[in-house]
Amino acid sequence: MNLDNPALLQALMGLMAFTAVFACVWALRAAYQGWQSRFTETARVTLEDMFVFIDPQQIFQVNVAMFVLLPLFVWIATGVPGLALVAALVGAVLPRLTWVLLRKRRQARLVAQLPDGLTMMCGALRAGASLQMGLAMLVKESPAPLSQEFSLLLREQRLGLALEDSLRGMAQRLNLEEIDLLVSALTIAKEVGGNLSEILDRLAATLRQKAIMEGKIKALTSQGKLQGVIVGLLPVFLAGVLTAMDPVAMAPLYSTVQGWGVLAVVAVLLLMGAFFIKKIVTIDV
Repeated sequence: MNLDNPALLQALMGLMAFTAVFACVWALRAAYQGWQSRFTETARVTLEDMFVFIDPQQIFQVNVAMFVLLPLFVWIATGVPGLALVAALVGAVLPRLTWVLLRKRRQARLVAQLPDGLTMMCGALRAGASLQMGLAMLVKESPAPLSQEFSLLLREQRLGLALEDSLRGMAQRLNLEEIDLLVSALTIAKEVGGNLSEILDRLAATLRQKAIMEGKIKALTSQGKLQGVIVGLLPVFLAGVLTAMDPVAMAPLYSTVQGWGVLAVVAVLLLMGAFFIKKIVTIDV
């Protein structure tokens, strides 16, 4: 093969460039399909657990739009590639963060409703009702999300699933300590017998005392959490003020490699501080 031929060299270079572009496109397509598959499956399972029935494909399309448009808008508005990269990361993780927060809020409401629901079941059992009738009354009289979870439990019972299996499924789905206690109480009472109404009454009282203690701990640690938020936002606030006052002096911080390194170090230190403050003020009851 004569490599001194310019036409042959150009053909080889063109073929190599085409192969490289094809490989990049194929890799990006495979990564996109994998991202779409993982995202939609996670969204479907998470939303169904919260009884929110939205097409995961629509959520994925919104996520892609945010991932593309948000950094483009930030880049046009600021002209800073680093901020555009941060905006792209925010657009990528914002939907997942949103449903994590929604799940935590739903779990908090369920835990708050559980003692009243147990008291209602206890009253029904003392009046001579069966466990199934007590659960049906709880579903009828309780608000969501407590009524949703126990309604699913009753539907599984009607389909022939064993009570123990339904309770274990609910415990795995919710992953809450309070639900684990309820499942253990109902399972033990069904296997060995005993006064179920008294067990539920004591459990409701225990959960109320636990909620009171957690409220006191939350009130006592709120100052530390606020201090962490203020200290974390203070560098960002000062950077914004100094940029507005003297943009020429602050320009190297946003347009040079050294400035980006400083911003990266500051971001890492802020994340480390937030992590340690969260560890200090988080007290498990």
